[in-house]
Amino acid sequence: MSGFFAIRRDAVARGAEDGGLRPLGYKILLELAVRCRPRGVAEVPFAFGERHAGESKSTLREGMRFLRHLAQLRAGGDARLRLLAFALIGASGFLPNLAALWLLTGPAGMHYVPAEILANQAGLLWNFVLVDTLLHHRHRAERPRGARLTGFALLGNADLIARIPLTMLLVSTFGLSPLPATALSLVAVFFLRFLLVDKLVYRR
Repeated sequence: MSGFFAIRRDAVARGAEDGGLRPLGYKILLELAVRCRPRGVAEVPFAFGERHAGESKSTLREGMRFLRHLAQLRAGGDARLRLLAFALIGASGFLPNLAALWLLTGPAGMHYVPAEILANQAGLLWNFVLVDTLLHHRHRAERPRGARLTGFALLGNADLIARIPLTMLLVSTFGLSPLPATALSLVAVFFLRFLLVDKLVYRR
């Protein structure tokens, strides 16, 4: 963080395009290292010489500012907004999921467990289209669409391992019908799905 560093122009341009750079205090390198996402970081050690003029900027105030900036970057900066948008998209995905579940368990007469597995695909595809188009449109170029869809589908179906036993528990023990039990299980795994999609599929 000394300020004596070099960074490729294309990395800086990438950071400037993706929401812009918002450095806090003198530690511009911290901002560049996080927001510009350089493909590699290497440190070259050097020894500080003795100061002969000027004054150090390493004050307690700057130290606190650095910690505050570090906390903001660690939290993702706009992670709360992404979480809210992800929640709204996920809530909209309830409709195709629950509609497909109603059709499969009602008119089709299917048992609610396999019906939930199939209905999950309808909600999953709906959510992927909205998340990929609206929420992570700036990060789509980093991975092909097929790879993004595959990762999203794998994570979306992996949470069935937790949701199906929870749904069965709510139905058999608490006497809920499959529709509200499924809705509660979707809410229960929401935060885990957000974190996995954010970190693994779109590498935020």
